[in-house]
Amino acid sequence: MSADVEKQKSLINKLMMLFSKSHLSHECSNDSDSTERILQVVQRINGVVAIESCDAKEQGHYVVASLTINVNPKITVQEGQDIAKRVRWLLMHRFTHLTDVVVHVKPFAPDYPYKSNHSTAHDEVPTILQ
Repeated sequence: MSADVEKQKSLINKLMMLFSKSHLSHECSNDSDSTERILQVVQRINGVVAIESCDAKEQGHYVVASLTINVNPKITVQEGQDIAKRVRWLLMHRFTHLTDVVVHVKPFAPDYPYKSNHSTAHDEVPTILQ
């Protein structure tokens, strides 16, 4: 009878180890998978020049995203906030498992010659980003 009890304990321990390992790897893959999908969506939003950082962290069954985007430094603060609101709205509606999205806005490389809607005679340098 002692051998049967030892076999059952061994089986239970192995099952617990397998479950805990698969559960941990599932959580980790969700974080990196969510982050990658968030990056793909945000890169397509008009006004976002670059994404400086993006973190998605699980909290129970939900995910909280925090990201820092770079925008054209020649736009106003209000326009930058409008872009951040668009990013947040789109992510919250696209990914139903997101409970909150925090978007920080920073200007992107101020010395780069950006194209602006308010061009003057000396701003005739062609640029890639608009």
